[in-house]
Amino acid sequence: MKIILIKKEIFFSLVSLLLLFSWSNVSAQNKFANVDSLENVIFTLASESMGGRYPGTYADSIAAGYIANKMLTAGLVPLIGDSFLIPFEITLYRQVNISSFLKIGKKSYKLGADFWIHPLSPVSNVKGTVGNPNGTSLGNIAFLETPADSIPFKVTDLKEKGFDALVCFDSTIVENQSTARGAVFSIPVVFVSGKLVETIKHNIGKEITIESNTQLVKAKTFNIAGITPGNGSSYILAGAHYDHLGLGGEGSGSTRPNIAMVHPGADDNASGVSAILEAARVIMEKRSLDSLGKGFAIVAFGAEERGLLGSSLMADTLLQTGRLPDIMINLDMVGRLRDNKLQAGGVGTFEEADSILTCINDLFNLDLITTKEGSGPSDHSSFNSKKVPVLYFTTGVHREYHTPADSAQLINYEGLALVTDYIVELVKKLGASTFIPEYVQVEEPVMQARTNFKVTLGIIPDFTYDKGDGFRIGPVSDGRPAHKAGLLEGDIIVSMDDNTIANIYDYMNSLGKLKKGDQVEVCYLRDGNLKKVIIKL
Repeated sequence: MKIILIKKEIFFSLVSLLLLFSWSNVSAQNKFANVDSLENVIFTLASESMGGRYPGTYADSIAAGYIANKMLTAGLVPLIGDSFLIPFEITLYRQVNISSFLKIGKKSYKLGADFWIHPLSPVSNVKGTVGNPNGTSLGNIAFLETPADSIPFKVTDLKEKGFDALVCFDSTIVENQSTARGAVFSIPVVFVSGKLVETIKHNIGKEITIESNTQLVKAKTFNIAGITPGNGSSYILAGAHYDHLGLGGEGSGSTRPNIAMVHPGADDNASGVSAILEAARVIMEKRSLDSLGKGFAIVAFGAEERGLLGSSLMADTLLQTGRLPDIMINLDMVGRLRDNKLQAGGVGTFEEADSILTCINDLFNLDLITTKEGSGPSDHSSFNSKKVPVLYFTTGVHREYHTPADSAQLINYEGLALVTDYIVELVKKLGASTFIPEYVQVEEPVMQARTNFKVTLGIIPDFTYDKGDGFRIGPVSDGRPAHKAGLLEGDIIVSMDDNTIANIYDYMNSLGKLKKGDQVEVCYLRDGNLKKVIIKL
């Protein structure tokens, strides 16, 4: 929805304390952000040599060092300790050790040729005989044909039925997969070759021994944090994650998981990093906060794509040291301004948010779309959980999201400069007095817990749509079920089978009930007209 502008007189009466200090209005002749500076940062971070900035890699550390040097050049000082770089450890993946083995009777078989251990198997030693989960034969080791992508959904059920391991086979299984990312399975999983399948079938009743030896491989990544020098303990924090998906692949979050290529992450989220660096440079250059006693900190978070790891650690550290910011501003994907639309989340987390954003927008005339919630799949959620007021800015998702095509050439640099100027004005307004926003808890929509889906329609949600009358589709992936059925970006799904769809949470709950091979009837609105389609999954 578009923000309703209010009279300035009303705003002044609400937040008069914020007007103790101001800069001149922004106009076409009075811009602060430097387009060349923004462009240089994005082209550097999204370059081929940065390798997609996967957390824990060598390229990741180079990117972190580059950002730290930019903070130093801008005149900032470390927010924590005596270094801009704040290292922390993450788990990269789980790998199979060569000591793993499989025996049938007394005969041993060759790892990597006759059998393969799934990397997400636990460390275990299992002895027993094979059995059929359907009950046609007894045994504590399940032996069945199953597609590789179904394995995560089978292991828990097999464990509950009393099986201690799974031996499986299928033509879709990728042989010799020695590493994987994800939660460890409850029982070991062994893939076997076609030849070994026949051997097992002819040796029903013989003892099988499975030794699965796997281990976590860890690495170091960073948060990079700086603050304006000489201010008091009260400060504003602007953050943006700098990591991305590396080469993509299964489990990476790539929307093209079968393509092993550098995912540059220009919009996601070199754009956000460039904006906070440029905002810090402008504020330091203008010396705008010198007399206010309020600081401005920026943080480039690591490992956001791995589950908000960096921002969670940073928020925990600041809470423990009594140094949480007055407000946290998050920039995630702000480089593709289209139709002058800027999306702002978290406006329900403090009472003055709408008024402040509206007042600033008088200088920019952006089509500002707001949502109240302070949680979500980005770094502001880590601070919202600590009861810190948050604002989250984005220019929205697009077809290149989480693909190798998210390149620096596609960034709208003039639009990014406009967004950066908006953030600078916001920081000035929030820092213009002793005003400290008071946190308001926003009631979040309830969604049934579900972390895995057996199917996907191949669409990216439009997270800005919150009218409560349906789920609006964002970009649609070519060749996926929604595309094949003729659904388009902007269509609003209102029901799936007999389930009414009022929002993204209803959509995800309905999607979670479906499996491969199902058909689902989808009713949707297009240009106000109700349409219906059957989608085969």
